[in-house]
Amino acid sequence: MQFSNLVSLRRCLLVFTMAASSLHAQNEISAALKQAEIDLKQAFSNLEKTRQAIAAEKPKLNTDFRETEQSLLEKRRLVRIARLSKEDRAQEIRQLQNDLSTRRQDATYLSGLLKDHALKTATLANPGTPELEIDSQLLAAEITNPANSLNQRLGILDASITRLEHLLGGSSTPGKAADPYGEIHEGTLAASGPVAYFLSSDKTTGGDIIRSKSNDVPRYIPGDVADLTDLISGKSVSLPLDPTGGNARAMDEIDAGFPDMVRKGGLWVWPIMFLALLSLAFGLVKLSQFARLIQPTDAWIAAILASLRSGDRDKALQLASEPNHPAGAVMVKLVSISENSTDLVEETLYEQLMAVQSKASSLLPVIAVTAATSPLLGLLGTVSGMIATFNLITLFGSGDPKPLAGGISEALITTLFGLVVAIPALILHAFLSRRAQGIVQTTERLGLSFVNGLRAKP
Repeated sequence: MQFSNLVSLRRCLLVFTMAASSLHAQNEISAALKQAEIDLKQAFSNLEKTRQAIAAEKPKLNTDFRETEQSLLEKRRLVRIARLSKEDRAQEIRQLQNDLSTRRQDATYLSGLLKDHALKTATLANPGTPELEIDSQLLAAEITNPANSLNQRLGILDASITRLEHLLGGSSTPGKAADPYGEIHEGTLAASGPVAYFLSSDKTTGGDIIRSKSNDVPRYIPGDVADLTDLISGKSVSLPLDPTGGNARAMDEIDAGFPDMVRKGGLWVWPIMFLALLSLAFGLVKLSQFARLIQPTDAWIAAILASLRSGDRDKALQLASEPNHPAGAVMVKLVSISENSTDLVEETLYEQLMAVQSKASSLLPVIAVTAATSPLLGLLGTVSGMIATFNLITLFGSGDPKPLAGGISEALITTLFGLVVAIPALILHAFLSRRAQGIVQTTERLGLSFVNGLRAKP
């Protein structure tokens, strides 16, 4: 019993001791947490100060880093150069000289392009357009220093842009222009963008300008004078615009039709046209002859044979002469000798067929010759035109194709005319030949029917 009390007492003491220890530990933990919170705030404050210090020192550090890096690169380049041998240095110098020469050539080329641009702008400018405001000595000066010359001629671009701005806004200037009849009028030239117009001083005539490349005086196509007057006075008007820059009118003038093609074709067009008329005339004659023919039938032969069998020769001759066909004349001849032997009648038939064939195919060889000769004449004109073209090339060279246009036109147009005549002539000859062959075959068939009828005569 005492032992049990003693154990209970010990247990109570142990619980009390543990409770006291737990309370003490809780007090220590609470104090530690408060101290940790204070330390954490202090650490955050120190961190913020450190960040501010780094941000303040970072630009200087970046600058120092870049300077150090550039210095290091320069020292490395110097070290590389120092390590190069004499030959390597010479090679490096040659490479630099080549680069310099290339740059000078580029500068010279660009200077030339700017000069060409200025000259073309001044030469090809439409009447009434503002001039390119540049120093003429700048274009005439020789290129001694490509870099300086390029820098000076870059002013041409500025002047061109200024000119375009003025041109887009419209400009006008006094000038002269020729009407379609060649009469020159004094007046005002107005330009806007790529188009230009003219109005005479008395405001009685005017129109849109077509610049003549062979004459300093431009010509104009007459237009609405009232609208041109409003345009020059600064009012808003609607005027016709040729977006092709006059090329459409030029093409219309070039495509002047058949007379102009004959004129450009030269001498050899006329023989070809003569052959064409000859072939057409003979073809119409033959077509007219064939159209009047009426083909007989087998009943006609039967009627003639019946008349002969009945002994009525006059009626047989009358029936034989009725058809408007070569077979009628042949049949009259056969009826007139029908009393003779059938072999003689048959031989007479073949003699008559030769005459029929000759008459039916008359004039057809002329059409065949026309169909064969026209392309040859066209080829002859082609050779003649090419010879003229090569002669012009000898005189003027091949840079400008305009002087060569006449010879080339003659060469191509004569070939065209030759083919245009030959192809229809060939078709016409084939048709007429077939028609003539049909007439001969019909006559032969009817004649043989007559001969066979005579042989079958009782």
